[in-house]
Amino acid sequence: MIGTFNRDGYSVKKVNDAVYEAVAEEEFSGEAFWCVAGSYAQIDLKASPNAKVYVVRCFGPSETTDRRTAVQFTLDPQKAGVTPSEGTDDVNELSIGEHMAVDVARSHCER
Repeated sequence: MIGTFNRDGYSVKKVNDAVYEAVAEEEFSGEAFWCVAGSYAQIDLKASPNAKVYVVRCFGPSETTDRRTAVQFTLDPQKAGVTPSEGTDDVNELSIGEHMAVDVARSHCER
C-alpha cells in the first residue's frame, strides 16, 4: 500500500484499489483538492499527465481519517462505479463524475 501523500495542508490516502481520498487538514477549496488529486495521481500512482482524474464522492467526511472534509477521486471511473459527467467550469463544485486531465488538475497548484 502506498503511504500517505501530503501537500500544503492536505493528505491523500487510498480508500481501496480504485479510489483515493484527499483530506483537508483545515481550510479548503476545490482548486486545492484538484491540485492534490492530480499531484498524487502523477507522483504516487505514476499516471500520465494526460490521464483523467474523476470525482468519486464530493465534499464529505473522510473514510480514512477523523477529518470532516474530504473528496474522493479515481483514475478508473468504471472500476470505481462512476459515470463521467460533462463537468462544470466551477473548479470548486467537485460533482461526482466531473473530471480533468492530471496536468490540468496539477496546474491548480500554481494559483
